[in-house]
Amino acid sequence: MNWVLIAAASVLSGALGAMGLGGGGILLLVLVWVGWPQMTAQGINLLMILPVGALGLYFHRKNGLTDPKAAAPLLWGGLPGVLLGVLLGKQLGESTLRTCFGVLILLLAARELWLGIGAIRRDGWRLKAPPEPGQNE
Repeated sequence: MNWVLIAAASVLSGALGAMGLGGGGILLLVLVWVGWPQMTAQGINLLMILPVGALGLYFHRKNGLTDPKAAAPLLWGGLPGVLLGVLLGKQLGESTLRTCFGVLILLLAARELWLGIGAIRRDGWRLKAPPEPGQNE
């Protein structure tokens, strides 16, 4: 196993996760790429979520960037989703789960490409400042 690559992916995953950008996807991809079984890689990824998420939440809350009232309904929907995901993951098996994950990654990549091309057509290649927090474009 390439431990240097895994260590680098862990650092990147932690940084992205602390910013709320879902860094676990990077770590999961690297772990599977270097040969870890899909289920084991997902378990390791879940273990990373706890400390990284807690630290990210601490700093986001400290900077006034959280909205507990908006998050509450998401939490109540997410908890049953976790249970359903665990049960479904056990039933699907390694190969099917890996295929589903691959299809999801391809769909996300296609969406980002589509949105990026649309933004370039709309705005050109110029950079613009992001909107202030709480403001819509």
